[in-house]
Amino acid sequence: MGDTNGNRAGTANFAVELVALSKKPLRFGDSVVLRPRATIATAGRPDLILIPSAGDHVIDSLTSLRPFVPWIKRCAARGTRVVSLCTGAFLLAETGLLDGRTATTHWFYADLFRKTYPKVKLRADQLIVDEGNVITSGAATSFLDLALYLIELYCGHEAAVTTAKVLLIEMGRHTQLPYTMFSAYKTHGDHQILAVQQLMEAEMQKDLSIQRLSKRAGMSIRNFDRRFRTAVGEAPSTYLQKLRVEKAKRMLESTSNTVEEILFKVGYQDLRSFRRLFHSLTDLSPREYRRKYGTHRLQDYGLKPWQS
Repeated sequence: MGDTNGNRAGTANFAVELVALSKKPLRFGDSVVLRPRATIATAGRPDLILIPSAGDHVIDSLTSLRPFVPWIKRCAARGTRVVSLCTGAFLLAETGLLDGRTATTHWFYADLFRKTYPKVKLRADQLIVDEGNVITSGAATSFLDLALYLIELYCGHEAAVTTAKVLLIEMGRHTQLPYTMFSAYKTHGDHQILAVQQLMEAEMQKDLSIQRLSKRAGMSIRNFDRRFRTAVGEAPSTYLQKLRVEKAKRMLESTSNTVEEILFKVGYQDLRSFRRLFHSLTDLSPREYRRKYGTHRLQDYGLKPWQS
């Protein structure tokens, strides 16, 4: 929670207060102990509420976090801006303040968020989504981008730039796409669809038409498309595209194969269409992706790849 004063660069004054359900010290692991200064019963009216990450086991965590919901809703009704970091968006969504609005969260929890809060328009590709009195941010270190965003919002561009330079924070990030890893959903329990997913992984370099896939599943094209969407959450063609791009990403990270060699190995023939698809899913070209994540980065620092 913070009260904000001053708009000139260099004169930001955020009075920060840790608010909890009680003043009992909060322990994180063996070393970190936080001592709340206020409770939801004693806290004053904040200008800004920052909801931190709800952790990895977010659904379980919500059980103990839901007592915050009435307090957050009361503050928001009085004009407080509410901001969430990472999986803190789940707690914010519990308040209903995101219903019918756009939000983001950690890309890894996007599917879970969509299923849990279908009224929210999730944009997991976005780093920060500003809906005025509610702001959500993405995964992990995006809290740095959020901090700069809030500093600029309350204190001006010059203050944000100065902060970024002093703390060596990269400005200008706007998407989570370069960091997203595609994880195939396979715990849906539909064994026929699972067999098709395994075929896609094993033979992605081949022509995997929907006719062939539906035949492998032993279904009509229409029934296969419906069953696949129900089990996996997206169309077979979209799933296959993501699977192929994820394989291409791994190869760009770990091999010296050319982009042309890689696109053939993952089932594409047209370099232009592959580049377009790759960019749509990563916000980078294949060569930009390799520069960012390839093993050559160790050499940039005078290091050598680890060898057994």
